[in-house]
Amino acid sequence: MNRTHAGRNGTRSRVPTALVLAVALMAAFACQSAALDDRFHDMNEVRSELKAVAAAYPEIAVLDTIGYTEVMNYPVWSLKISDNVETDEDEPVVLYNGLHHAEEVMGLEVCMWMIDELTSGYGVVDSITTWIDGTEIWFIPLLNPDGHEVVIDGTSLIWRKNKKDNNENGEFDLGYDGVDPNNNYDWNWDQGGSENPVNEYYRGPYAFSEVETRIIRDLTLAEKPIFSLNFHTPMSSVGYYIYYPWYWTGFGFSPDHFVIFEVATELATRTLTEDDVPFSALYGYANAGKARNWQYGTVGTIGLTNEILSQESHPEGERVDGICERQATGSYYLLDRALDGPGITGHVTDAVTGEPIVAEVKVHENWSEQLVPRTTDPTFGRYWRQLLEGTYTVEFMAEGYLGLTFAGVAVGGRGYAIVDAALWPESSGVIDEEATSAKIVRVHPNPFRGSTTVTFTGQPSRPAEIEVYSGAGRLVARLGAPAGASGTGSVTWNGLDLAGKPVASGIYFARLVSESGEDRAKLVVVR
Repeated sequence: MNRTHAGRNGTRSRVPTALVLAVALMAAFACQSAALDDRFHDMNEVRSELKAVAAAYPEIAVLDTIGYTEVMNYPVWSLKISDNVETDEDEPVVLYNGLHHAEEVMGLEVCMWMIDELTSGYGVVDSITTWIDGTEIWFIPLLNPDGHEVVIDGTSLIWRKNKKDNNENGEFDLGYDGVDPNNNYDWNWDQGGSENPVNEYYRGPYAFSEVETRIIRDLTLAEKPIFSLNFHTPMSSVGYYIYYPWYWTGFGFSPDHFVIFEVATELATRTLTEDDVPFSALYGYANAGKARNWQYGTVGTIGLTNEILSQESHPEGERVDGICERQATGSYYLLDRALDGPGITGHVTDAVTGEPIVAEVKVHENWSEQLVPRTTDPTFGRYWRQLLEGTYTVEFMAEGYLGLTFAGVAVGGRGYAIVDAALWPESSGVIDEEATSAKIVRVHPNPFRGSTTVTFTGQPSRPAEIEVYSGAGRLVARLGAPAGASGTGSVTWNGLDLAGKPVASGIYFARLVSESGEDRAKLVVVR
């Protein structure tokens, strides 16, 4: 990547509102017709460098065209970085994107910097190698190439939108055309931005009317990233912030507020200004169709907005490298967090066939009807959920299957608690024999080292518990686990005795005790 460009200052001059209209118009015209510093990438340079990266590192980088713009039919590229990059692996995903807004060219530059640093550092830098081996990293550096062209060719350095032909006259009208992509997402779309096409915050005729937002939508739905970092650098607002979802007027903070706040704060602390001052974390409002709101509210992706600069979109060329380096260093935190948690993860499968299924994963302590249900991916039945250290109740539900609830799931300060769920089809006959009988239907894994889950049937929503006995008949653990509304329940035993100490290797017995009877199963602990 060429990081030695130097050129003209393309920053926007600001004219006091008290000046006469004629002077203001002249200043605005001068700004719009100024030239952008040649340190910044144009579309052809982006294409050439992305192709070069994919050619130089074919084992870890793959370039794809994931859409074309509406007006200019320009391609929008994604670059995926991972080991075994041609394979869809069962790994956590992180998405970085730049240039929702045309004037905010620094987001593109940071993405290009990160792409270069990650690919060239694989096998050389231990942390980079760990990230690429353990995650799938996606970049969309140039989401809005139509609008970017307006800026890069000097037509207007303050252009924010794409080039949608709002008046359908077949020409690009600087004073009327274009949609603000970051107000076009289908999450409270009608409450954010502006309904006036003249306005730079025009949200479009309807949610997801724009190619750019549909590209983010489709990739997010397909890959289910744990995190998405949306880079911005607006002239019109104060920066050096990491914005997170959300505060919703009338509802309050999001159900996952505490974990999202921790992630945003840690990211902000690691992201530095040019004076090496940490950024700050700040909530954004849910009442707008922004990328981070839709990503979190609909998919469960923790979408974050990085305001790289403050009231400045394109700094002098000699400043760009230093800014990119500081932004990249902070942004890599999300890769560490995706790998190390804390949180829960696991697979949801059909208990009869063992095949993965799409199921809702409901963490009771972090749930709200405001949110679209969080679901597993269809390829692996995998889910990832960021949580804080604590104890949680996790429920799994899928159409045509009996639900399954795990109480007392313990999440530590680092790493993921593994909670797998095998759901029985409603037609499997698991409880047809006697719907209210007590029966242990599965112990998995068994034998086990860390923990095992005992799944059982019983009377719906009635008291039940699992008692664990040693081979000599000594009670070593007692775990409460009533059956859910469907008549099934489960409990996870972490191999600890009543005093909280690990039990020795050997054979143990789980005894289900409930109002509808009891049942037993053998457990094998391996240390």
